[in-house]
Amino acid sequence: MNYNNNIISLDEARKSRKRFTRSLEYELIANLALQQYSTDEGANFEALLSIPLSERIPALVNEYGLKRMHRLIKTILNEFCHSITLPKSKKLTETKTSVTACDLILVADEDQLSMEDLIVFFELAKNGKYGKFKTVLTHYTIMEKLEQFRQQRYEAYVRIKEQKEAG
Repeated sequence: MNYNNNIISLDEARKSRKRFTRSLEYELIANLALQQYSTDEGANFEALLSIPLSERIPALVNEYGLKRMHRLIKTILNEFCHSITLPKSKKLTETKTSVTACDLILVADEDQLSMEDLIVFFELAKNGKYGKFKTVLTHYTIMEKLEQFRQQRYEAYVRIKEQKEAG
């Protein structure tokens, strides 16, 4: 275990009696997603929109199953929730995390979101891009901030589509 930044591997986390510890695996994946799919100004929607449909959440649900994708999205959501500096009582419970993960899957189906979309969104939200989580972290505040991300993504999609049609 690296005691400087409290990161352990998933194998160590499974053996640990602690409820939650940030994983090195997630940190690596999140950093790679940010490098590839974000800029100093925020999300790089052109890059995110170029991810093939076969690699987006609805296709992954078909390939790997709803239960497995739900667990994966819950893990990402847990990583996000634990990175927000609020008391545990002001964060999502296990049940609310599960419900939020279900809603994220539904939203992903509506907009053909990828795992990279969600990771970039959560990392940007964690850094205050869509406003701070001041007093409480709820299902509603997460979905409200995700709606801002989705709107920006849609506007980028329209802009890219218009450029292709004009060119």
